[in-house]
Amino acid sequence: MQSTHGNIYLSKIAISHKQLLLFQPQPRTMSTESQTLGQWVTELNNTLFFQPGDELARKAVEEHVDTSLVVKINHNVYTYDQFKPGIQHARSSRISVLETFSVLLEWEDPVKKDGVVAVLSTWSTKDKASGEEKKHTTVIIWEIKLIDGKRKVTAQTEAESS
Repeated sequence: MQSTHGNIYLSKIAISHKQLLLFQPQPRTMSTESQTLGQWVTELNNTLFFQPGDELARKAVEEHVDTSLVVKINHNVYTYDQFKPGIQHARSSRISVLETFSVLLEWEDPVKKDGVVAVLSTWSTKDKASGEEKKHTTVIIWEIKLIDGKRKVTAQTEAESS
């Protein structure tokens, strides 16, 4: 069973009585003109954390995350130089499955097409070495600015519970 949301193709596969959502982004450029800010953030989130291609995730960081990035997760603060290898480590050490990613509120500058998006996300992880599984719930505020004609994430603030 397949459906589409923007240009992200969703496939449901039944595995041991659970429905898992697998994201398979189609190769393309994330368009500033044709996507709302919420759609753009949804696609970027899926590309960074949930689709299976490490190279695609690495390119997305380089193209769509500004080097001025500051990420706050609960009381921890990370720079771009910490975020980039952190994503690579997370992708190599665990399997992440997105359950929900709901845009709660978005503000978009009508001229620049940048702004702020608030989302609620639920997801699970399985550690590749130990097999330990965790469920996560996160509220994320994504700040996006138009830099050199491209949307780029400049900040994220997350409240996460595991």
